[in-house]
Formats: sequence, structure tokens, C-alpha cells
Amino acid sequence: MGINTKTHKMLWGRSGNRCAMPECRKELVMDISETDDESLIGEECHIVAKKPNGPRGDKNFDIKKLDVYDNLVLMCRNHHKTIDDIPNVYTIKKLNIIKQDHESWVKNQLTSSDKRKQKDDKSYAVFVDKWVKLSNLDNWEEWTSFVLGDNCPKLTADMYENLQKLKEWLFAIIWLNKYMELENAFENFRLILEDFINEFGKYSKKQGELYYTEKFYKLEWHDDKGKYDRLAKQYDFHVSLVEDLIIELTRASNYICDLIRKYIDSSFRLNKGFLIISIGPVLKNGPPPQLIYQQLKAEYTKDDLTRDVLYGNLETFKEIRTKRDYCRGVGIDENDEKFLEYLHQ
Repeated sequence: MGINTKTHKMLWGRSGNRCAMPECRKELVMDISETDDESLIGEECHIVAKKPNGPRGDKNFDIKKLDVYDNLVLMCRNHHKTIDDIPNVYTIKKLNIIKQDHESWVKNQLTSSDKRKQKDDKSYAVFVDKWVKLSNLDNWEEWTSFVLGDNCPKLTADMYENLQKLKEWLFAIIWLNKYMELENAFENFRLILEDFINEFGKYSKKQGELYYTEKFYKLEWHDDKGKYDRLAKQYDFHVSLVEDLIIELTRASNYICDLIRKYIDSSFRLNKGFLIISIGPVLKNGPPPQLIYQQLKAEYTKDDLTRDVLYGNLETFKEIRTKRDYCRGVGIDENDEKFLEYLHQ
């Protein structure tokens, strides 16, 4: 399951970013890049071990409670090793007392502004965890590849419904107006998501547990070849726009992750890295020619981030998408000369 952002913030906040051992209480950091002294790296230690055969392991302990706040204590690296080396001394009961005493000590040191920041950051952490869950952030490359594969955007029914929920939830959030840059990034994400859902939904059909883009130019025989060609161009334009929207959504998500690290949790997804997308199969020139999947790290450039508006609206995006680091289509509609030239390249 892993430790979520809310739990992470609670543990570090209530521990005052310090080792819980009373003889230590060193101020700790979350990220190894922040210090040259490895002893100052904070570690989120399990009171009941994560594995049954680990220090203080318990095969009967509820697996769902292993990564919750009550089963964690913050330690420096040295004391994490100490408590695990001699679990007969640092028992579950002993560690719970150490944690409780340390948090009481920290609470007495906090100013009113410190307490307010803790409360605010906890609220933002709740928002982050919900966004991570509904957007299926941990499986981003997998579910977006359904949209970006074989010229026929698809989504599983579960993912489509979660994205609908995410759109509605983001629209209804009451923000705290504390980290405005982060809040604006979420609003940017919401606008893109709304347009993606609307565009994908125009021609999507449900079959079993999958929504797929219907190839409407093939639905009936057209005696008029011109009509068939017009519908085929309309389909190609639609697919490229849906693909560009999911790529833009990836940029927006990577930007949010950057700002979460800036304002809420400096270690957020550091061990997982950027959100990646896979496009394909695409033809790679030989010899011999071959079909491959292309992996991309879609993100906003420095120039993108200097704009007053990152995305704006769908019509604006159609105009500017070619200025992004990567795009799948061009033009404002299927009759645009730029699109027709692009189509025949």
C-alpha cells in the first residue's frame, strides 16, 4: 500500500522533523540531496515490522495498518538501525512510549504559526492523496497507453469513471488560498481534464469493461467517396486532439508533482520519478523498418511556465500545441490547411 502523503506529513510534522529518540532529537531532512551528512536523513520506521519475520514482526497484524500513522515513528538512520538490531529492548510498547513522549515534547515547542502550518499542510496532503488515487498516478503510463495506442483511444470503464469523479471533485474543492501556485496548477489540470473527457466522450462507445473510440467513418458504406474521406479526416483530427490532450494532462501532472515537492513534501515521488507516457506502435525507419513504442517525458518547458496561462481552453490549445515539446496533431479542425499538410506528410 505504501505511506500516503497525509500520513507522511503528519509523521514529520508531529515529530518536528526530528529523531524521536530522546537522547538524539537531531533535526532531519527528507531527501539525501539536502545534506552531506547521511546521519541526518529521516527514516519512517515501522513499529510493527512490515514483514512478519522482521524486527517486531507479527504475522497476525492487520496488513492494512502497517503503513498508517499509528504504526510509524520518525528516526535518524543511526537510531533506526539501533531499534531494529535490538528489538527485545525496543519493543512495540517501548517505541509507542518513545513516540508519544517525543510528540508531546515537540507540541510544547511549537508556536501558533507552526501549528497553523501543520494543519494547512495536512489539508493539502489530503487533497494530494485524493488526486493521486483518482488519477491512478502510480499506473499513469499503463492507463494512458490505452489512449495513445493504435489510432483508437480507449479507457477502461473504471478509469473513465474515476476521471469523471476527479473532474467533479476538483471543481468542488474549497482551497485554502495558501499555496496559490499549487492551486493554480490543479486548476490548470482540471481544465485540461474536462476538455479531454468531453472530446474523448464525443465518439466513445462502451463495450464490456472498455470505452473505445468508434471509427465512425466505417459505420456505413458511402457511395460518395468524398463523404467517406471527409469523415476519415474528421476522425484523424479527433484522435490526434484526444492524444494531445492526454499528453498535455501528463505535463500538467508532472508540474503538480514539482509543486507538491516545493510546498508540501520534498520527497514526493522522488523514488518513482517523472510520469512517463508510451506512444505507439510507431514505425521506425530501418534498415529494417520496425514498429516500436516510444517513451516520452512530457513536461512544461521554462518558456511554457512564463506564460500567464498554461492551457487556457481547448481552442487556445489547438493553436499552441505545436509549441509544446511534443504533439500528435496540428490545426484547429479537419479542414485546416496545416492539418491537411500534416496528414499527407
